[in-house]
Amino acid sequence: MWVLLIEDEARLADSVRRGLEEEGYRVDVARDAEEGERLGLANAYDAFVVDWRLPKGDGKTLVERLRAEGKDQPVLMLTALADVEHRVAGLDAGADDYLPKPFAFEELVARLRALLRRPPLSDVERTVTVGPLTLDAERRRATMAGPRGEAVLTLRPKEYAMLEVFLRSADAALSRTVLAERVWGDALYVTDNALDVTVSGLRQRLDDAVKASGAPGAPWIETLRGVGYRLVPGEGAAGETGGAE
Repeated sequence: MWVLLIEDEARLADSVRRGLEEEGYRVDVARDAEEGERLGLANAYDAFVVDWRLPKGDGKTLVERLRAEGKDQPVLMLTALADVEHRVAGLDAGADDYLPKPFAFEELVARLRALLRRPPLSDVERTVTVGPLTLDAERRRATMAGPRGEAVLTLRPKEYAMLEVFLRSADAALSRTVLAERVWGDALYVTDNALDVTVSGLRQRLDDAVKASGAPGAPWIETLRGVGYRLVPGEGAAGETGGAE
């Protein structure tokens, strides 16, 4: 497995690199955000380990840029910022897991192994379609087809992740806890406000795509009072709440 470690603290970076190499990993090290982005885009790494605070940028923005360029490999974010707000922000940017500093090297390896155990998408899973809405998981792209043409949804990382969860569970009721775990990876650090803001943003993106494409019968997100949400695969508007809260 080939890992890109993006960490500016030389002693920590060298220690983690040596440890990962002893575990059998091939490791490249970038000392700042610009070098990390350059290496990350140029090479087919299996995973990224990214520090939040970096020279010439920051880890959160770097992860957002990698995701925007289609890099969907697992990202483990490292940071000394322990508050929930920063953890949620890092996960929102597209990180898959979060490890606060200081940490035990054994925990870093365990988390990295867990991320790398996630199975690759099979051919069947790469594309999901519900009505006129299609998600291409390999290209991380969602489109709405209608009489006016195909509209591409411009999604933030967590909006994309949430849309994928909804599409793969179309017409099923999803609790807030299940959504938080599937989208952020850990419901513990996800506030109700963060989840609701993401749902609201996704509804707006769906509504914009329906208007741009003229798509009939587009799926929409229903709020289920006291439960959570579900994607309704039929007529409706993305902002409807089905008599909810």
